[in-house]
Amino acid sequence: MLKRISREPLLHFLLIGACLFALYAWLNPDAQYSQKKIIVGAGQIDSLKARFQKAWYRDPTENELARLIDNFIIEEIYYREALQMGIDKDDPVIRRRLYQKMEFFSDSAAAAIQATDEQLSEFLQSNPEKFKTDAVFSFQQVYLSPDRSAAGLEQVISETQRALAQGEPVTADQTLLPERFSDTTEREINRVLGKDFSAQLATLPLDTWSPPLKSGLGIHFVKLSARQQGQLPPLAQVREQVLREWRYQKQQQLDKAVKDRLLANYDIVIDYPSAGSEG
Repeated sequence: MLKRISREPLLHFLLIGACLFALYAWLNPDAQYSQKKIIVGAGQIDSLKARFQKAWYRDPTENELARLIDNFIIEEIYYREALQMGIDKDDPVIRRRLYQKMEFFSDSAAAAIQATDEQLSEFLQSNPEKFKTDAVFSFQQVYLSPDRSAAGLEQVISETQRALAQGEPVTADQTLLPERFSDTTEREINRVLGKDFSAQLATLPLDTWSPPLKSGLGIHFVKLSARQQGQLPPLAQVREQVLREWRYQKQQQLDKAVKDRLLANYDIVIDYPSAGSEG
């Protein structure tokens, strides 16, 4: 039971939120007691120095650090005064920025969740379409152009199919398409011959001329010589990709859980204007 609860995404979000609140309280120990008192603690100074080091690749001098602290104090004062004046109210830019910061908390929670190999293996098996390797085909083709009348196309299809079945020579229409595909992935086949053409090859018998297959380019008779179905690779081979997809799914679940939890705390009223009130 405790193990299952420990995996709940909302719990991770609440724990990270509590940590962020505790961190803020540590950096600003007296913020809750006085809006007119500003304390620049050691943690905040270390943060200012770290940002300077990241930008300039060196430590700030004493004068530079003093200016950083002065700027932080003025920024803090302006921020507090702006809140007291209500400047943040009804400002779409500020609303969007605060919304993004709240989203960042849940995204950070998802990124912090650790996955076991058991969880990743289960995710891999449950989502094979995300990780399966492409099928590979080898075949030759006879291409017929669709630039004929309906009756003419039907006749040439029938004649070609009969000739191939009897082993007689046939003349394909001119095309820039290759006559043979060797160890070609389904993705490449679909790129050349059109979306989902490879799906028509998946069940064809080997070493036999197919019925006429349609593509966006015309008609194809195909003789399949080799086919290797797509494989689901072992976890060790695609672990980083699986972990990335797993975390993305957890992030989506966490976002929904947080939004549902927050929405439950509000009474939402949408007052649409009546049809006759416009103009």
